[in-house]
Amino acid sequence: MQTDKISEILIRCEGAYSQNTLRGYRNDLQHFQKWCEERGEEWLPAEPETIARFIDEEAETKAMATVKHRLDAIRFAHMIADLPRPTSHSEVRLAVRRAKRKKSTRQQQVLGLTKELLDRMLEACPDTLTGKRDAALLSVGYDTLCRSSELVLLRVEHVSPCGSRLLVPRSKNDQFGEGRTAFLSEVTVRHLGEWLAASKISKGPLFQGLHTRKLAQRPLVTASVRRIVKRAAERAELNAPAVSSLSGHSMRVGAAQDMFVAGIETLGIMLTGGWKSQNVLARYVENASLAKLHQRRWKFLSAMPTS
Repeated sequence: MQTDKISEILIRCEGAYSQNTLRGYRNDLQHFQKWCEERGEEWLPAEPETIARFIDEEAETKAMATVKHRLDAIRFAHMIADLPRPTSHSEVRLAVRRAKRKKSTRQQQVLGLTKELLDRMLEACPDTLTGKRDAALLSVGYDTLCRSSELVLLRVEHVSPCGSRLLVPRSKNDQFGEGRTAFLSEVTVRHLGEWLAASKISKGPLFQGLHTRKLAQRPLVTASVRRIVKRAAERAELNAPAVSSLSGHSMRVGAAQDMFVAGIETLGIMLTGGWKSQNVLARYVENASLAKLHQRRWKFLSAMPTS
């Protein structure tokens, strides 16, 4: 299989796109390239009919989100190669509509780590270096609504001298690194202070890995955040389905749900969490938060005098 063309395209994009984005494009383009070669088709430039058949076949076994990601990668490769974009052709658009009608486009929502669950998990964190780090990470993740990819980029230098604010330097929707300021609660300030005091970290990655109870001197990776969340849930004796549904994004989801139920306006939640789309935020809050909203509605209506 020739991968030189893919590498050539992606090398040109270094510095303009995040490494995670380029890594995803590489995987999707290699998959599409292999599919085309097995069928004797050109992958770059690709004919609209070829892409349409690819979508039809992918939709048989893959989630709609995966199909969209791979279509985005194909569109991206043609754009960077300064080629006409076959993904805009009617054949491709019709294939996408067929795929959407064939299966649900709704993604499975992770379990939101709401304040109720957070408190249980913090209470279960042991009084050890690992426990202090885990408690600080959970608290910071909840207060800041950070994605796991944002949490691992945090450095001690991003925390304000008073400890009640920190700078989120970069995010998925902030590719140029303008950053956003996040505020920390008194509880989080305490957990973060205990972690920094116990670890004696004064600069560098805020949340570091631990090996045999010693600092690894390097930041966590996103998969580590997910494992920390699940381990904290197991300590708190959450049931197996709940532990399975938690992820590195659960603090972000749970905080957004709590803010929504508390009556905070959508714009305020979007600014706090760095969202650009109301549709994405709506998917985050719709599950647990809507149930609580209905409970408030019924409580309000039951208290109204009857005529």
